[in-house]
Amino acid sequence: MTTINGWLIYRKKDILRNRAFITMLKDATKSRGILLEVIPYEQLSLSVSQHDLILPLTDQNMLNKPDFIINRSVSPWLNEVVELQGIRCFNQAYVARIANDKRLAHAVLANIDIPMLHTTAVHRDFFTATESHFPSSYILKDPLGRGGTGVELIDPSRGISNLSTTLPEDLLHQPVGGKKGKDLRIYIVGNKIVGAVLRESATDFRANISIGGNSSFYQLREHEISTVEKITDAMQMDFVGLDFLIAEDGSLLFNEMEDAVGCRSLYMTSSINIAEIFIEYIYQEISQ
Repeated sequence: MTTINGWLIYRKKDILRNRAFITMLKDATKSRGILLEVIPYEQLSLSVSQHDLILPLTDQNMLNKPDFIINRSVSPWLNEVVELQGIRCFNQAYVARIANDKRLAHAVLANIDIPMLHTTAVHRDFFTATESHFPSSYILKDPLGRGGTGVELIDPSRGISNLSTTLPEDLLHQPVGGKKGKDLRIYIVGNKIVGAVLRESATDFRANISIGGNSSFYQLREHEISTVEKITDAMQMDFVGLDFLIAEDGSLLFNEMEDAVGCRSLYMTSSINIAEIFIEYIYQEISQ
């Protein structure tokens, strides 16, 4: 059996925190002739000025050029450079770029008529002159934030003057909407629905597990599957999480697309081994 070489890229700070999922991925490669090397993002040195590009490491011997890369370092530029070298990247660059920028994700999905809250990309200075135009509470988000970070519920009586250190200059503005402290994450591998979890918080308007929310396995209904399939029909997603708010009438409102999606809530609430499913998908893609 010919060995397939793969690189799994994480930032150093995330390797320890994701050790259980990394182990699951590596275990899934053993029966498929895949050698999966965990590569810290900070140790990569990429030549971007040559046509024959090999990806060396700065502190160890040169590794063989990989047959594929799983990039979970939240750096979509890397997906694009890797694809220019003819190396298969999971996710592909187009999806990684969209999934890591909420502005792009909303614009692309609005273009295919996926329901969502009214969402506006703005600069912080926009609010200096127009804060008084927002009499009700609203949400400001870091468009590049993830895991519930960089999301603030704004009291219009206080304004944004106290947010200088918590949010960037470029922002995403949304009204408060959906059922408070509740959202639905749907896991996609190879454009197929693998499973879904309902995330809830009794103490926060955000339901992310990483900031104290609870989760339970969720059986999708027919209209929810139809919404997801409308998205998968529009783009090829290797491995993503689609997050939806739940409207008062029970319909879904798109909220976020996660590229390096966290899976703990899925394998804690079900018997689904999404790492096994993902590696089998990679194997089939690379072996074609």
